[in-house]
Amino acid sequence: MKKLSVLALCFVMLTTHPVLSEDKAESDKAVVMESLEVTGERVELSPLKTEVFMEEYNIAGQPTNILDIIKDRASIDFRGQSDLVPQDDVIQMRGFDTRQFLTAVDGLVIQKTGGFWGDHNIDFGIIPYSIVESIEIISGPHSALYDGKSLGGIINFKTKSPKYYESPSFNGEISGSYRSYNTNSQTASGDGGSENFSMGFSYERYHTDGYLRNNAADIDTMVGRMAYKLSSGGYLRLTGSYSDIEREIPAANDPDRADYDSSYPLVKTGDVEARWQNPNDDSRRNYSGNTTRFDFQQPSDFGTFSLGAYYTDEEQEYLRQGFDYSGYTTNYVSYGGVLKHEFSLSENHRLTTGFDTAQLYTKYTEKIVETYAGFVQDQWKIIPRLTLTAGLRYEDIAIWWNNWWSPSKTYPDGAYKDPSHPEENVRRDYDEFVPKSLLTYQMDDLAEWLKDTSVSLGISKIWTPRSYCEVCSWGSGIEMEPAEGIGYDLIFSRRLWNDVFFNIDFSHYDFSDYPIWANAATDYFKNSLWGRRMISLEDVIKEGIDAEINGHILKNLGFYVSYSFNEWKYEGPHNGGPEEWADQDLSDRAKHHLNAGLRYRAFENTLMLLDYKYQSDQTQQLTEMIDDDPSNLFIKEVSLDSFYVFDFAVEQTLFTEWNRLKKGTLKLYVSNLLDEEYSNSRGYPMTDRTYGASLSFKF
Repeated sequence: MKKLSVLALCFVMLTTHPVLSEDKAESDKAVVMESLEVTGERVELSPLKTEVFMEEYNIAGQPTNILDIIKDRASIDFRGQSDLVPQDDVIQMRGFDTRQFLTAVDGLVIQKTGGFWGDHNIDFGIIPYSIVESIEIISGPHSALYDGKSLGGIINFKTKSPKYYESPSFNGEISGSYRSYNTNSQTASGDGGSENFSMGFSYERYHTDGYLRNNAADIDTMVGRMAYKLSSGGYLRLTGSYSDIEREIPAANDPDRADYDSSYPLVKTGDVEARWQNPNDDSRRNYSGNTTRFDFQQPSDFGTFSLGAYYTDEEQEYLRQGFDYSGYTTNYVSYGGVLKHEFSLSENHRLTTGFDTAQLYTKYTEKIVETYAGFVQDQWKIIPRLTLTAGLRYEDIAIWWNNWWSPSKTYPDGAYKDPSHPEENVRRDYDEFVPKSLLTYQMDDLAEWLKDTSVSLGISKIWTPRSYCEVCSWGSGIEMEPAEGIGYDLIFSRRLWNDVFFNIDFSHYDFSDYPIWANAATDYFKNSLWGRRMISLEDVIKEGIDAEINGHILKNLGFYVSYSFNEWKYEGPHNGGPEEWADQDLSDRAKHHLNAGLRYRAFENTLMLLDYKYQSDQTQQLTEMIDDDPSNLFIKEVSLDSFYVFDFAVEQTLFTEWNRLKKGTLKLYVSNLLDEEYSNSRGYPMTDRTYGASLSFKF
């Protein structure tokens, strides 16, 4: 009853204050584009794409890294350690796990080297929040411009574009925040330039003691960039970033243990893998890495030429007092690039051609993955209201599967994981032509009530040998064939009124080959060599619905609602083997997600924010080694109940144009307003109700 009263009070506050806000700026008004894209104050929607603009986007809390923005979309399934500890992308996208969607910066795909034991992710803590201009969330496998791993789609971070300065100028911002559990952050950034030349920098520091026992984190990220604006309208840009991250691994906190501490949430000993149970071991995982990126764009009479390249060096290690974990230190180097040319063949044809490559190494010497790809995509306006975007991508991929056990209890002298391949690294080559297509029809001419309405159909081939492998250590999947199938997306888009826009996507993915880890509780898994612990399912169906609506109910009251549904089915033969578990393992995802929010401009300088997140129940299997012995596994089924969480904030503009300061802002917020009890992906308690405040100044 108390929770309902608090919730009712919040909604009353959001609906009863007087309207004292200024009229919307011209740039914030809804604009109906030819492709039916509508821009509001927060998010731009179009078929297959949602774009979040960072400068205009606001959450009911203080974002500590880029993941805090992404997980506002219902299509992103987040169930990490806690919202206090930014970590690897323990997220899924539209029901696909981390190896089945892409993460990119300015169209350049990031190689996912974080994590361990084949579960390689991207660490969102390394993406500088301060340089991101917008986030593109692209649904499905329908773009020929991106890798075949984009089964679920692409998350593309677009960085701030270089500017031309009429006169020497410098702008900056400093901010700080404090939240429960000694969670605090400090950020300083600045950019400026003179005429064609510009520079920028940022430093972001974050610390939290964490909610769980032995769950503190420290993150430092530094970025420097410089750019030169060409007279043609193009630019040259160089960006360098460095991240240093220290994160503790949560320990057991059980009343049955002598070291129990009642000031931390209860975490049962049986729920924690043996290596991390003792809090006195101070177990942690550290990351340090640097990335250099170069971008070039040149418009011309022959179209626009663009080039992007990157080089990344990442080191990660486990630390545990009294134990030598040097064997768990990894050092990955990745580099790659994309060369692209866009030009118009005629008024009705926009052609994009290009080439991209990505290389991944370990310890600077051992190759892991080498990819080369070429692509062509034609945007053809068949008639004024009907547009076909058709593409063809060719991928040539070489993977060096690691096939060597280092000395362990099981293999004290070392051994080949798969004796049938007596090599430390086994190379396998893959290549394929992959067609893509998206057909969009604008329905304005059919009837008056169909004005500002479109329907789109995407039909594209799915193919990749990396849907179950990023770094491909451990030799897993060496005998698996690439994932292959067809993806269908039917999208209905409509502007309802003013800047209120609705988008719904019905998806159907049909896989003829879908590699998956066998269930770890079965004898098949336990008794198999490592390279045989996967199976390839012949007939897998994934159904989905992704819907979003956002805009303004009133001039001073904005809202968004985002919903996602995902269901997986195995419809292939059941021969009494490991396939018997396929339905259960494929369903290891929450079926329903619902995110919603209200933004109320109570007074000219006062903004009130309320966010809501719901996720249905799910069951997840955890599998880890005990004492570094691959024959001795920690296996647990974790049942995660459904949950809903409310976050509430009040943001007050303190001043504008005061002395040399352009703006001062104070935000007060409460996360998990109703103190909901729910669990993370490991079954540990998620963060309870927390309070925070942030203060920022722009100059």
